[in-house]
Order: sequence, then structure tokens, then C-alpha cells
Amino acid sequence: MLLSANMIRFHDAFGMKKSFDIFAEAGFDGMDFNNDVIEYATLEHDKDFYLDLKKYAEEKGITMCQAHAPFPSSYVEEEKSAKRFEEIVQGMKNASYLGVPMIVVHPCTHLDYSAEGNADVLFEYNLDFYRKLIPYAKEFGIKIAIENIGLDSVTSSPERLNKLYDTLNDPVFTICFDVGHSLLEKVDPAEAIRAIGDRLVNGCTHIHDNNGISDTHTLPYYGNIEWESVMKALADIGYKGNLSYEASYFIYKIPVELRPDGLAYMAKIGRYLIERFEFYKNNK
Repeated sequence: MLLSANMIRFHDAFGMKKSFDIFAEAGFDGMDFNNDVIEYATLEHDKDFYLDLKKYAEEKGITMCQAHAPFPSSYVEEEKSAKRFEEIVQGMKNASYLGVPMIVVHPCTHLDYSAEGNADVLFEYNLDFYRKLIPYAKEFGIKIAIENIGLDSVTSSPERLNKLYDTLNDPVFTICFDVGHSLLEKVDPAEAIRAIGDRLVNGCTHIHDNNGISDTHTLPYYGNIEWESVMKALADIGYKGNLSYEASYFIYKIPVELRPDGLAYMAKIGRYLIERFEFYKNNK
């Protein structure tokens, strides 16, 4: 299991290549490439730019484990949604130049899910949205990871996420399980992992903690998530992916000059979580 984290709060402070240096020095194996930094979801940079970044990262021992597509995925205004779709596709293409195996593309949440009739409308809208991405995923050789997101959305519960994934029924799709989002939905993350089961085995994670009320994206053990049960659940389903942090608000609170030290501390906690995963994997 590789240890990675998203680049937000490092890229904006240090630039891309210096961020690779910092990640390597902190003890990380990989990085989550954020195409929600919008320049990476446009034509601002050419293929050679990304190939150069890939080469530099490899020299530092950093693997581009996964990526983020621009967020949100849709808007009430159709023109804005169409533009965002183009940015998502371009982000997928740019990420593929880096050798990224999968990109998290968030479900469309532009309507109030709880309003009468909208649950069905959003389900069909998301089916159409993701199906339109299939040919691009195949062309670029990159998988699409669907994330559990929102306090009340088409993927906010394991049952809703499974329904969307199973209905799409295409090997280009996998799952990104966001541990913190599960807690906000009042769903025990370990139980959610088991409910998603095999669908997550070759997927990815967003690792962060919160108090069950606010999406604070802080470090494990700084909120209310029971991490021992989470790592056991991941081991029990045979999870083969990485441990990838999305604890960007923890880093955001730290002065820029101390962020490399904060990342090193994150790495220590991440290594501990991986040790617990390996323990349960080997002692079922």
C-alpha cells in the first residue's frame, strides 16, 4: 500500500516540482494530482509539460497515484455544465500524460436531492454524465473513480453509490471511498466499506477526519472516526489501493514555512495506519 496525499496547499505555496521534493523528503510514495487547480484541466500546458513533470516525480521516487477532476461536476446553468464537462475531459487527458491510473470524477449535485422528484432526475442525469465519459476514459487509458459525496446526494450512502456504480456496469469505473464524508452522513465508515465491498478493492481512498458535523478535512485521530475499524474493514474486503490523504485543511492552517514539517507528521500517521492495515491483512 503506497502512501500519498493531494497536492493542494503545497502546489500553491511552492510550485509543482518543489512539491515533489517536499513529498519525497517527508516520506511519501505518491501524490494525488489536483486537476481542480484549473490550469491542469485546460490547454494551458502541453503534453511535454506533463511528461517533464512525470520524469521529475519519478526521479524523486514519487508516483502519481490518482487525480482529482475539477469540482463541481455540474451547474444549474447548462452552458457552465458543458464547459465543466470539457474541463473534466481535458483533466483526464492531462492526468493520463502523468501516468495516473485513475481520476476521481465527482457526481453531479447541481439540484437539491431532497426536493420532490430530484432523486430520480439526478440519478438519470449522473448515468448520462458518466456514460459520456466512458469513451474518453478508454482513449486515455484512465479509470474513473466515483466518490461518495455530499450530505444528501446520489452517492452519499453506500446503497446509492452501489446503485449508480452497478447500473453503469463498465470496467472503466471504480470507487473512491471518502472516509470523512461517510461520517458526515452518519454512516459508520467501516460498515460503509464492507457494504461497498468488492467495488472498492481496486479503487482509491480519501483519508481525513472530522467531528461528524463539519467537513474539516483534518488528520486521522483529530476527529471522531474510529481508524482501527476502518483499517480492519479495508483489510477484510481485500483492498489493493493506496492510502491517500485529503487532509488539506490541516495543512492550510499551518504557516507556509512549516508545511513541510506538517507533511512529515502526516506521513508518520499514514505509516501507522498502513501498519494497522497490514496487521489485519495478515491476521484475518
